[in-house]
Amino acid sequence: MFTLGIDIGGTFTDFTLVDQREGEVTIDKEPTTPENPAEGALTGTRRILDENGVEFGDLGTVIHGTTLVSNTLIEGTGATTGLLTTEGVRDVLKLRRGSRYDMFDWGMAYPDPLVPRQRRLELDERLNDDGEVVEPLDRREVRERARELVEDHGVDSVAVSLLHAYESPQHEQLVAEVLEEEYPELNVSLSSEVVPVIREYERTSTTAINAYVAPVVEEYLDFLRTELRDEGFTGEVYMMTSSGGIVDVSTAKAEPIRLVESGPAAGVLASRIFGQDHGNDDVFSFDMGGTTAKGSIIEDADVRMKYRTDVAREHRFKEGSGYDLVSPLIDLTEIGAGGGSIASVNDVGLVEVGPESAGSDPGPVCYNQGGERPTVTDASLLLGYLNPETFYGGRMDLATEQTRSVFEAELADPLDVSVTEAAWQVFEVVNENMVTAFREYAASRGIDTRGLSMTALGGAGPAHAFRVARKLDIEDVVCPYGAGVGSSIGLTEAPRMYEASATSQAVLSTLSAEDFQRQFEPLYEEAADVLARADIQPAEADVHLSLDMRHVDQGHEIKVPLDGHAIEDVTTEAVREAFERAYRETFNRETLDFPVEVLTYRLELSEADHDAEAAEFAAPAGDVEDPDPREVYFGSGVGRVETDAYRWENLEAGRTLEGPLVVEADQTTVVADPESTVEVADNYDITITLQ
Repeated sequence: MFTLGIDIGGTFTDFTLVDQREGEVTIDKEPTTPENPAEGALTGTRRILDENGVEFGDLGTVIHGTTLVSNTLIEGTGATTGLLTTEGVRDVLKLRRGSRYDMFDWGMAYPDPLVPRQRRLELDERLNDDGEVVEPLDRREVRERARELVEDHGVDSVAVSLLHAYESPQHEQLVAEVLEEEYPELNVSLSSEVVPVIREYERTSTTAINAYVAPVVEEYLDFLRTELRDEGFTGEVYMMTSSGGIVDVSTAKAEPIRLVESGPAAGVLASRIFGQDHGNDDVFSFDMGGTTAKGSIIEDADVRMKYRTDVAREHRFKEGSGYDLVSPLIDLTEIGAGGGSIASVNDVGLVEVGPESAGSDPGPVCYNQGGERPTVTDASLLLGYLNPETFYGGRMDLATEQTRSVFEAELADPLDVSVTEAAWQVFEVVNENMVTAFREYAASRGIDTRGLSMTALGGAGPAHAFRVARKLDIEDVVCPYGAGVGSSIGLTEAPRMYEASATSQAVLSTLSAEDFQRQFEPLYEEAADVLARADIQPAEADVHLSLDMRHVDQGHEIKVPLDGHAIEDVTTEAVREAFERAYRETFNRETLDFPVEVLTYRLELSEADHDAEAAEFAAPAGDVEDPDPREVYFGSGVGRVETDAYRWENLEAGRTLEGPLVVEADQTTVVADPESTVEVADNYDITITLQ
């Protein structure tokens, strides 16, 4: 049987086909189809199967990562959504937390709430913070509000977020019953199911996001699965989540918020695997595609996690300027810097690059598909990094002269420089944009990038890695064979995994072992149901427990792992010791002489014994050949120099080469500058050592 990983990006859709019997891996790319991303995914699937003599019926598993959720939020193309909430708090989506994401910007703006005020309706009900009923819910009132939303406002989806529903779901469940009776086709998202955690704004915002994107995700996944079935596919489709695990389609439909960073998360997993394959447990994951660049740091082979982010930001580089989302996510930073990022000259005569992208339609000028604005990929072509005849496996002839004309008119003439220098400025500006974001990301987490190894992934990553690494003071860059489709490789290596969480606030000293067991057991049942649908027996899965804890009256909590503890082994003493240890590691100081409280319980259930290994590609078909030298530009200090250009499949395994060097593959291009050494591993991975 075969496994197929499909990762849809902004410009290209990547594919990794794994023969589970032989362990061999085949990769490919297909331009993304923005109007319906599933169309490009299906076209590429048909081609990679046909070229390898594989039938759809031979596929046992399709694992999918997609930008659909984030794109829906950015483009504002989600469902017409309503909100039912407790009387007095209908404006929480507008008021947010009352804080400012930029203290010095008096004109700062937030995106308009996904649910406008006229579609945010109140219910005269109330639970207290212990989940006890203060004001009963009136089913007749729910029915009236539902009719107003559906018949007067035409909503397709409803978010239900009632006060203190994280402590007791009873009122939200009653609302869901009434909505099901009145409008069975209506999509309903309950905060007590989607995100049963404390903090009213974040919980309501997350539930509203889920309701907004759920119908879009459901329609997309139904279409994709139907098309696959019509082709003869009889296996299972799984979706990559933002936390680095995969879940079944029904879970993805119910909780699409878990998919918001699915593709980037897969790239980080791939970086960890490739890093370990080269003996590197401390890795900077650099993944640059056609639209965005992602950076993440892996320490001691552990992928960093976070539980809150904001999406569809009003200002892409300003954290807090988007819609707040609470969900388990791999900790990474993402900026609008990719091969398709558009370059221009600003009012003061300087080059700006991105975040606007040409995407796949029309794409860069050199694609000759209607693009009229200069991009980063165009700059790489003019610098000599890309081969116009073999780009994308020769399936796309790059229009060099047309690109040169656009650069001359749009950039070189306004800057009064040569076309080559204009291209270098674009290349350097986008590199500096990425480095600035990566430095801020690392510094905010107390991490020094010096001493890390870099893994470069994505269609554009290996061409930019040598400059990005130098600016970050990273000496070693690993470009894995298959780097151009790194995220889809990560998909095929991801474990089936699910994390359940719930808030129950209490002072630690008042809790007993029975209290912990009572809180964790429902989370285990929830996660077990998800893994069972993904064909994993819960009894054979690994259980990881953690708590969100803080000193009483502190404004923020920390995650406290309970490593090595089974549910029945968790005691007050063990939790206190774990909190003190986590507090020291986080703040580099001892805990305060003040009471400690538990806020949120977390339980992760994951596929046991899932030791992912680097993909084993079929041996390259090409013979070892001499390079095809060409002139390549490395900045004004070096100029254009004759550079050996190799096809990746024609390299000799185990060989060491001196830079400058260009290595071409169908999915990406590796560039090494004159002051570097390139080593080709036995598995054809390339390591660039920067001197």
